[in-house]
Amino acid sequence: MTFPRVRTLAVLGVLGFAFPAAAEFKAAVVDMQRALNECDAGKKAKDQVKAKLERSQESLKRERDDLDRRKADSEKKALVLKEDERRNLERELENRGLEFKRKYEDFQRDLKRTDAELTSGIVEELYGIVRDLGERNRYTMVLEASSGQLLYADKSIDVTDEVVRLHNSSPRSGSKKKSEE
Repeated sequence: MTFPRVRTLAVLGVLGFAFPAAAEFKAAVVDMQRALNECDAGKKAKDQVKAKLERSQESLKRERDDLDRRKADSEKKALVLKEDERRNLERELENRGLEFKRKYEDFQRDLKRTDAELTSGIVEELYGIVRDLGERNRYTMVLEASSGQLLYADKSIDVTDEVVRLHNSSPRSGSKKKSEE
């Protein structure tokens, strides 16, 4: 019977020590992905990436349609071609298919590179704003919400909207610099 009482006293003792420390502890949460997507400079960068994606997709679609048309034609011709002509045609189509696949993979890499180039400076600005906000509001820590590591955070400590607002109004933000030119 004394065991539950001892355990309760131990828990209360630990909580007693934790309350003064908790009073000094102040945390905030920011969703950096949402901040990037919602700030003016981030929206502009995403629009540029989207425009490049659409242009490239149209070109790739034309190439793909041409490749499909050639395959269909070769299947029809294969019945009347000699064996070596048929093999040469198949080899040519296979090479064109591999070339198309390489172009598509190059396109994917280029799109990722473009996205990184356009957003890396914005992300650095956002991190600077978060750091300044944390220092100004005397947060003990600011946690990243979109990393997949944060399991729960009360909405009242989410400062993402404030980070977006500060970035949009900052003279150093990419959106201000571009709109002033």
